[in-house]
Order: sequence, then structure tokens, then C-alpha cells
Amino acid sequence: MIGFLNIYKPSGMTSTAVVSKIKKQFNIKKIGHMGTLDPLACGILPIAIGKATRLFDYSLNKVKRYNVVYEFGYLTDTNDSEGQVVERTSQIPTIEEIENTIKSFVGKSMQIPPKFSANHVDGKRAYDLARSGVEFELKAKPIEIFEFKLLEKINDASFKFTIVCSSGTYIRSVGRDLAEKLNSLCTMTSLERSENGYFTLSNSVALDKLLGSSLEDYLISPIQVFSNFDIIKINDIQTKNLVDGKKLNQNVEKSSFVVNGDKIIGVVKPNSFLKLDTYLGD
Repeated sequence: MIGFLNIYKPSGMTSTAVVSKIKKQFNIKKIGHMGTLDPLACGILPIAIGKATRLFDYSLNKVKRYNVVYEFGYLTDTNDSEGQVVERTSQIPTIEEIENTIKSFVGKSMQIPPKFSANHVDGKRAYDLARSGVEFELKAKPIEIFEFKLLEKINDASFKFTIVCSSGTYIRSVGRDLAEKLNSLCTMTSLERSENGYFTLSNSVALDKLLGSSLEDYLISPIQVFSNFDIIKINDIQTKNLVDGKKLNQNVEKSSFVVNGDKIIGVVKPNSFLKLDTYLGD
């Protein structure tokens, strides 16, 4: 079995726990998620089944969309409402101040990840060091924000936004940096990922619904997920040659799926000849 699931992760559950439930329910040997969602967050969690996990590298740098609520007036050690309050302020920005400031976030920039994150520091997870009280600094990483809009004012201190950004962008850090520019403090209190490349709310399935159904009903073919790939059809002899590591004298202009009948054999990268880069066969 090979393919992807688009799970709508509920708030309060780790991404790893979602994978574990699916693995146990359907007795899957090879499974993994793409793009971790924190326990607080809900929304789109793409999961690869079987040899589709070998396609993770091809799915990097996808555009992601989030709906987020920032509450101004306080800051926690985790930058979200699950952490401990470390500072407060009476400075709450106005709608006009927020709308004028978020414009400056659109485009490429360098972002410092939150200390409570999965980034590595000298071989250790940043969140483990942070929980242990170890002092450390994280290096800024390049990100890009394509859209940053204020959707509504929820109450005097809370505002809802939509953010479209590159992979690797920490939405908690966006709020932290926004508050700093506004001479305030803020904490992320709600987060929903509504889009992750091909995976959207419209083609997602709730975890509970999946667990009570047949896995095949919601399995998505890699060809659907990577619709930007070409498809190269080959015969049995060509298949054997490719699987044996041989090259075919055929021009490949872009990343492509190699298919024999209704079976996906693998993926090839752009080159002057056809050779399997990733094997997906039985």
C-alpha cells in the first residue's frame, strides 16, 4: 500500500499520537507525517503510507496557510497559551496599528525560531533544553510570508489573522515579532492549518471518521499529490532495467513518476537520461 492521508488533526493531540493511532488501527508498518502541528494546533496533517514516506524530500518548501489568534497583553515562555506567563503589558495595539504593521511582514525575512521548538542545538532538541532551563540561542532562518491579513477583532486584546507562508515559518514567532514592532506582547491562543501544498480542508478527513472507516476510502495517490510531476510510461523490460539500476536513453526534463500499467515504479529527476532516483515499487 502506498499513498497519502490528509488528516484533520484535533487540538490537544500531538502529531505523533495521530500517526500512532492510524498505525495501530490499520496495522501499517511504514507511516509518517509531514509538517508537525503542535498539540495546541488543529488542522491539516498530511500522512504518508508505505513507500510514500520516501517522497518526503519532494514535498518540502510547500506553501502553507494558517488561521491564528493572537492575544496581546502578555507573553509566555512557549509563545503560546500552553506555556507559563513570563511578562505582561497594558499596551494593546489598535486595529489601525496592527494593519499598518503586518504589511511589513510580507516578503522574505530572517526569523528566530521559538526556543520551545524541535530545532536541534548541539544534537539536542531545543524544547528539551528549554524545559531544563539551559540557556542557548537559536540561529535565524530564512522564511517568506506571502499574505498576512487581519480577519477580525475578537475582543479588546485578541485578534484573528490568516497567514500564508513558506515551510519552516513559526507562526508563534510571527506573533512574537509582530508584538515587538507594536511595542507590546502577545501570545498565540489558537492555530489552525488550513492548507499545506496539495492538502486542504476540502480534501481532509477527521481522525475519528478515518478510524471508523476503510483506509482505502481516503488514500490519495502520490500522482494526485505531486500533480506538477510528469508521468513516464514504461513496459516490463524497461521496468526490470530501471530496477536493476540501468539507465534508459530517454530525455527527462522535470521530476516525473515512472509508471508501468497502474503501478508506480518510482520517481526520476530531471536529467539527460532516465534513471530511478526513488524506488516505489513492491
